[in-house]
Amino acid sequence: MDLLIESAGPIAIIATSPALLEIEEAGTARLCRALAVADPASWPPEFNGQPYRDWLRKLFAAHPGEPGYGGWYIVGVGELVGTCGFKGPPDTTGEVEIGYSVIEARRGRGFASGAVHLLTHRAFADPRVHSVAAETLPGQLASQAVLTRCGFVLLGSRIDAEDGEVLRFERKR
Repeated sequence: MDLLIESAGPIAIIATSPALLEIEEAGTARLCRALAVADPASWPPEFNGQPYRDWLRKLFAAHPGEPGYGGWYIVGVGELVGTCGFKGPPDTTGEVEIGYSVIEARRGRGFASGAVHLLTHRAFADPRVHSVAAETLPGQLASQAVLTRCGFVLLGSRIDAEDGEVLRFERKR
């Protein structure tokens, strides 16, 4: 299986695919073998469950010619530590939105920052992309620190129908 991989130092991200989602559903150990990485301390990370995998399948079906603009697995020091990704290809204004989640046992080690850096670098390699956005809840201070460290600025907040108030960050090209 050919894998789409981006890496910098001890952190890598590996693009999900319909085949990898099927493998993940068959078990974390199988997924780790397919990715050639060590099993995680726990799995899945927050926000990564069946609804997320179903959403990714719909995204792949809607944008078959846009590899890499979906989910990615985060690998830190050879171990599966989380997920990250894009919420789709660039919109008509040239914006993409990203998200990320690291398993609790591996937080605070720079894996989220590394993943956000890799996603942002990948996005800006696409000439259609002019900005990268991310949203987080007001109480998620560590997530806000990741975005700030990676050059994002707080634009403001909005009310989300499911999550309530969310903070919106952006990084321009």
